[in-house]
Amino acid sequence: MATRKAHAAPTKEFFVRMITKDIDLADAILDLIDNCLDGARRLSLNAAPATRYKGFWARVVLGQDRFRIEDNCGGIGFDQAINHAFHFGRRRDAPLDEHSIGLYGIGMKRAIFKMGNLVTVRSSTARDAFRTNIDVEQWLSKPQIRDGDGDVREDWDFDLEEAEPLAQPGTLIEIEQLHAEIARQFADPSFVNALTRIVSRDYARFLEKGFEIRINELPITGFRFAVREGEEIKPLRSRYRDETGVDVEIVAGMAAPPPDDLGPTERRSETEYYGWFVVCNDRVIVASDKRDQTGWGSASVPVWHSQYNGFLGMVEFSADDPSKLPWRTTKRDVDDANPIYRRALLRMQEAAAAWVKYTNDRRVDMERAKQSESRAASTPIRDVAFSDALKMPAAPAERKVSYSSIQYSKPVSEIAKAKKLLKNPNLSNARLGEATFDYFLQNEGEV
Repeated sequence: MATRKAHAAPTKEFFVRMITKDIDLADAILDLIDNCLDGARRLSLNAAPATRYKGFWARVVLGQDRFRIEDNCGGIGFDQAINHAFHFGRRRDAPLDEHSIGLYGIGMKRAIFKMGNLVTVRSSTARDAFRTNIDVEQWLSKPQIRDGDGDVREDWDFDLEEAEPLAQPGTLIEIEQLHAEIARQFADPSFVNALTRIVSRDYARFLEKGFEIRINELPITGFRFAVREGEEIKPLRSRYRDETGVDVEIVAGMAAPPPDDLGPTERRSETEYYGWFVVCNDRVIVASDKRDQTGWGSASVPVWHSQYNGFLGMVEFSADDPSKLPWRTTKRDVDDANPIYRRALLRMQEAAAAWVKYTNDRRVDMERAKQSESRAASTPIRDVAFSDALKMPAAPAERKVSYSSIQYSKPVSEIAKAKKLLKNPNLSNARLGEATFDYFLQNEGEV
């Protein structure tokens, strides 16, 4: 019987829609910054690690009618662009840069399709330069072509041409005819502010090593990850090599003292920096995580509660081969089924359990706990001493007390009046409740 082939190649429209569907705009921009950093890394392999990226930069401009990103990170060679850079997905014969953060070979294309219709890519190395202009709608509707077997297929190719070099070896990408929703987000100051915070946090490692990032001409300062370290307070800092060859480092401790009040009205603006941070090859992929993926709500650690505010943990995975790392294609989540991550998670849970215990114990003698906390200095994570466990002040056994909460509602006007009588109109509701309760016991005496 005759055998015929069923053509299983995806349509371009389907492929473009699927690769852009599950990534948000901020992460698409981060993919482009990742490419800049990988270029800088290739040029600085022999540099001192602490200043590896000094002199390299990326500049991002978000406009209502265009997007632009430019870098001086070495550029893409003409042959590399033809054979690899514009390929959808990483080819088997593609060179894999050591310790890179670009892995799947779709970041640049996904960002382009996510944002707009008219695209210009220019890139220069020390040897050559190229340029391509892409009209996405025209590319999607290109006539089909006949391959060497006589079969008709879609034309996925891009036209590249040699070009004049840029002022410095690097890459320039401009996107115009932005999609309406993208233009709206670029015009929204809250989006720009949020992107700035994300870049500050997720590229903190690179920024501290000298890399410079500007967004709309604003230089970005990296977030300072730090925990407190003192005579009675010792953060966990553990480093080991996993059986797969991946290097793992875990740091966990007190970024700030736990809250005194546990009432629902008490909130801290800095809570976005509490919880677990997961880092792969210096890039933050999970930030301020308080989910079961990082151990909260497990058999040994309770579900996250505001009582645990102040805890900061960071687990870092590093490997020359980035395919070994426990990250997903968007680089915005951890593969929590990965065995490397599961082994690290056991140590993470031990640190979290120690913190949970301390937040309970400190309430026995709050003043003593605060004194110990105040004597501990804020230390950058990179400078924390190595310790196999998170150590916190122990509660005095002779003062163990059981606690329970009292909650009741009163008219707002009466609450304000009570605070005025206490000569402290800014007193929190939780503190007001404690003060009135103490007043009652003091004046009514022993039962």
